[in-house]
Amino acid sequence: MDSAPRLISLSPNVSMILFALGADDALLGRTEYCLGSIKKYLKVWGISKASVDDRFAKWEQLPIIGTWPSADPERVKALEPDAIMASGSGTLAKFSAATFGIAEEQFYNFDVRTFDDLYAAIGQLARLLKQENQGERLQADLQAKTAEIVASHISPGPRPTVLFEYCVCIKFDPDPRKRVANPSRHIMVGGHLAPELIQLGGGKPLFVQPGDEARWVSVRDIRAAQPDVVLRFDCHGCLNAMNYPIEKRPGWTDLPAVTGNAVFTITENISNPNLCFPASLAQLVGILNGYATMKN
Repeated sequence: MDSAPRLISLSPNVSMILFALGADDALLGRTEYCLGSIKKYLKVWGISKASVDDRFAKWEQLPIIGTWPSADPERVKALEPDAIMASGSGTLAKFSAATFGIAEEQFYNFDVRTFDDLYAAIGQLARLLKQENQGERLQADLQAKTAEIVASHISPGPRPTVLFEYCVCIKFDPDPRKRVANPSRHIMVGGHLAPELIQLGGGKPLFVQPGDEARWVSVRDIRAAQPDVVLRFDCHGCLNAMNYPIEKRPGWTDLPAVTGNAVFTITENISNPNLCFPASLAQLVGILNGYATMKN
């Protein structure tokens, strides 16, 4: 493409990168969640919203066409994009491209599960936008911020094993009151960026390794693993999660993390593969520093 590409973003994670690369004029449409994600990016990176108000106003005025895979195909086709950007695990580009009436090579899916994946996505988008220098600066900033946070980890001792409880929902329903949970049997453990962030923060992730998606894990396996630390995160604003406190669950009460008061609620989704991961890493380092101090 000789001229600037006409893009549609079907993912808030991709929109963060596009905003960071200054792609405001290239965007034709977005999701209903993109503005909130961009605001969080600005907050995490200490960028004054007032300094980017003109740019943000352009994003506010963009048509909302939905998220992948539930975006409105007819609205997308009417905008006649050169390329469509999505972010999802195992997305079928051929199927998605046909749905939106574009060629397969015009549909970009960023299946980001590791830091290398994230940096590759930044590089690919930067090349598409002909903003290679900005892409390199963004990657350098991410790497520098990561190194700065990791340097604040204080524990020279053995790394604690860490269980990241992403969700206790067995059946998800848009109505929180209808969601079903049975954490005395199995839970969901978060993947994607979570394993690498736990490693960088000073811990050893249980049940998932870099590159893994989220997975269901039985309480039997958790009892066998005997985690030193449990991180709990409410992935969907699920009321059921509040009804099953880890410290009172059958089969959980004698785990080292419970008896050692090492069950921590985290507010940042450490699985989410986006530009806000430094906030997640900083929270993890703070928790694991506190755990190390408590153990020593």
